[in-house]
Amino acid sequence: MQSFQKYLLNGFVLLLSILVFQACGDDDGPTAPQGPGNIVEVAQSNDDFSILVSAVTDAGLASTLQGNGPFTVFAPTNDAFEALPEGLLESLSNEQLAEILSYHVIAGSEIRAADLSAEQSVEAVAGGNLFVTAADGSVMVNGSASVVAADVEASNGVIHVIDQVVLPDSYLDLVGIVAKRYDLQTVEDAVVQAGLASTLQGDGPFTVFAPNNASFEGVDLSGLSQEELQNVLTYHVIPGKVLSGDLMSSQSVETVNGTELTIEVDGSGTVSLTDQQGNTFQVVEADQEGTNGVIHVIDGVLMP
Repeated sequence: MQSFQKYLLNGFVLLLSILVFQACGDDDGPTAPQGPGNIVEVAQSNDDFSILVSAVTDAGLASTLQGNGPFTVFAPTNDAFEALPEGLLESLSNEQLAEILSYHVIAGSEIRAADLSAEQSVEAVAGGNLFVTAADGSVMVNGSASVVAADVEASNGVIHVIDQVVLPDSYLDLVGIVAKRYDLQTVEDAVVQAGLASTLQGDGPFTVFAPNNASFEGVDLSGLSQEELQNVLTYHVIPGKVLSGDLMSSQSVETVNGTELTIEVDGSGTVSLTDQQGNTFQVVEADQEGTNGVIHVIDGVLMP
């Protein structure tokens, strides 16, 4: 716990540094530091990050932020905070605010734009992964936030300015969790095509077994009607919230489309699913919890 708190505090120190990386250059403005300063030395000179400063203060971190890094920070602008749902920022406790802000921080490394491959996931200080993609000279975070200024130097890390606030899974519904992950884009497209997105954004709770992109290789759903596609996709959904730890060694469960699915857990904890056609697939990533249920990523498309 002490180690986590240290990384969290260090990460928020770095967040403060973005406030002055575009320091005012006129004669009446503050004097910019010589070379990239640390977080404290380069703080509070850019009005475009006033909401971030206020958020860090409200989280009770401003007076204690310091650290050696290195860190990579994805720093939202004022416009990014203002684009959040009305009232969300004001409704957060200091603990929740700290969780969201630390979700923008990667500890232990400086990740520069030139280091990126087409797709990568990296663990944030808050826990959970950030999903970063690079293509055609642009960088996206979680499929929604664009990097608008990259590789801003600080003495203890690097800063990338983004145009949206990115949220941990616990603040997103199931569709939001799927949408931010580049490895689930095929199933996201299928859900939209089937007209099920609004259903999976409902109160729930739901348990969704979401096939990853590789699962669809060799599976042709293009000839299905919308009703048939709905039938396939709802076979991947169970009413209620079922975490991997809730499972017995073997159980038969009824899916949303009214037919049964067999779920088994072996001695090593591997979860397998067998559909009505006898195909068996495995859970490759479990317990992605959102506001209205949980997603388990699987390596195949289940067929009723």
